[in-house]
Amino acid sequence: MPENTHSNLWSVIRQDSISTTVRGDEPDEEAFLPVYEPPSVGSKVRYRGPPLTLARSRTSNPSESFLQMDTQETVVYTYNLQAGFAPLQFSVLVEPEADQPNHYTLSLSMKAGHVERALCAPVTLRLSIDPRQLDFSVFVFPPRTSLPAGCLYNLRVWLQTAGIDHRIFSDNDLWVGRDPDFRSVGDASFAVLRNATQDMLIYQGMVGRAHVSFIIRWKLVEVGLYSLSLEYEAGGAGRTLFDDCYMRLECEPQIVTFLIYVIPVTSTPAGASHRLRFWLRTPFVSHSPASSTNSQSESYIYQRIWKSDDFKIGANLNFEALGPKLVMGVRDPDSPRIERDLPCLDPSRRRSERTPTNAIGSSSRNSMFHIR
Repeated sequence: MPENTHSNLWSVIRQDSISTTVRGDEPDEEAFLPVYEPPSVGSKVRYRGPPLTLARSRTSNPSESFLQMDTQETVVYTYNLQAGFAPLQFSVLVEPEADQPNHYTLSLSMKAGHVERALCAPVTLRLSIDPRQLDFSVFVFPPRTSLPAGCLYNLRVWLQTAGIDHRIFSDNDLWVGRDPDFRSVGDASFAVLRNATQDMLIYQGMVGRAHVSFIIRWKLVEVGLYSLSLEYEAGGAGRTLFDDCYMRLECEPQIVTFLIYVIPVTSTPAGASHRLRFWLRTPFVSHSPASSTNSQSESYIYQRIWKSDDFKIGANLNFEALGPKLVMGVRDPDSPRIERDLPCLDPSRRRSERTPTNAIGSSSRNSMFHIR
């Protein structure tokens, strides 16, 4: 695919491969079906599961299955494209529902650099056609100008069945690119990496006039699969911004770095509101000998993982700027006080069996500390 593909309004991608994976190791004494080639696709279906069970009668009734898949199988459709000089690979997974015949769950993932992560919410469809011979259209297109430039795309995944097109997945906020110019983001304040261990990184930066630490944690879920979380801490208090962001890595977590920056938002009092952006960065590895020879500098693939347009924090804020009608509360002279067996106003919250003797009253459990 030519390198100027990203300049086209539509980046239509080709179907690279279809494969069937088996999610189980149950032995089967019957012979496997041979590899076959769908006439409309031109790429092979690699089938490694038990023999397919065809319906005895050919019918268009949706309640009867043309092809019954084993519940331990997943059909994977793979597509490739290049956006912003960044090679991307999208995979559509088709999995049968164990308790609903003819129903299949479709999920979408994107691989950029050494990282694969899920996109969009899974969709369940009822199919009366062969799930191994589906035809998808997967493409991206730039919706508008963006900062940094050339990183924002609309993503669409359509399924075509008998001349009918069904939109399955849609994402209007896909940020990914190769070596974007973050210097073009005006008024941005970037955090700097200060400490790194095997499973944790600490970035420090200025958010307004507040010194803030951003703590990133890796947690190994299984071989190659990790869970990512982000929290912040400032002045002895903090909270989790997101957790359980699952990613499949083709490298060690130490190879992955991050870009964190904030942009001030006009607010009263000044310096209280910010936009927070969290990007992941992995080295770009070219598979072309010519391009790797000509490249003299390091290159990276960036993808935005998380954002907040309403990050509220500041230092020495002037709340009096809200105006003369401001009514400020005064702390009671008897507070804080120690309470035992204090009834909880929210019955859904689980209270600990024993209140710590050094705990401050329930007023200290502010909702800002709840994990999202």
